[in-house]
Amino acid sequence: LFYFLSYCYNITMDKYLQLIILVVFLYIIYLYIKLHLKTNKLEREFTSIVNHTFRTPLTRINWISKELEKDLPQKEKMLHIQNLNNATNKVLEIVDLFAGIKNINDNSSYFFEAVSIRDIVEESIVKHREEISKKNIIFNVSTFKDIPLLTLDTKKISFVIDSLIENAILYTQAGGEVSIDSAHDGQKLILLVQDNGMGLHFRDKIKIFSRFYRSKEAVLKNPDGMGLRLYLSKEIIKRHNGKIYTKSNKQNKGATFFIELPFSK
Repeated sequence: LFYFLSYCYNITMDKYLQLIILVVFLYIIYLYIKLHLKTNKLEREFTSIVNHTFRTPLTRINWISKELEKDLPQKEKMLHIQNLNNATNKVLEIVDLFAGIKNINDNSSYFFEAVSIRDIVEESIVKHREEISKKNIIFNVSTFKDIPLLTLDTKKISFVIDSLIENAILYTQAGGEVSIDSAHDGQKLILLVQDNGMGLHFRDKIKIFSRFYRSKEAVLKNPDGMGLRLYLSKEIIKRHNGKIYTKSNKQNKGATFFIELPFSK
């Protein structure tokens, strides 16, 4: 545009100014191409995630439904019904995750009340009792001594803690160890969930709370993941005026996730 105007109106420009304009113009083109490619990549990844994540439980539901049409012993039939319920709940969980993206920044969807963080942690551990038992994971849980009640949205904070505990269980080897501890400085609660699993690369620590981001190791370990739980957790904690972050020494040395939540005056 500058060159066109200079030609039409016979405007002379210094060579250095011409070079600067050219560099800026090329940089704008570079940014546009990069953004376009990134958008297309995200769209492809999103389509792949949705297709794979929904297809797995729906295929299972279809198979179980056909099995239940057969004349089966009562015990086997009850087992199929239980598996059918599990697969159905998995689909509902996925739907809730996608719905959460829409509602996560809507203040009207938050309902705050005074709650015990210890109660939320205990309820989450009970939910995952079967997986903990299967992998024979040792759970060390703090007493949460002298921790006052916090003003939280119970359902949303439960989602965050569920996500951290579920990840700790998933990425910790059988016979491993998970620790949940707490501390406070009078102004805020610091809750940590620590495992001795596969840990994180430096690049993963930077991107791990991004929408749809999953490390290569996480994809190999759990192909059905969507890369949404930690993103939604970050947004929920932000709405509580808190922080969520992670630390990891190196790969295969475990990871620690921290949540900081302020006390209400």
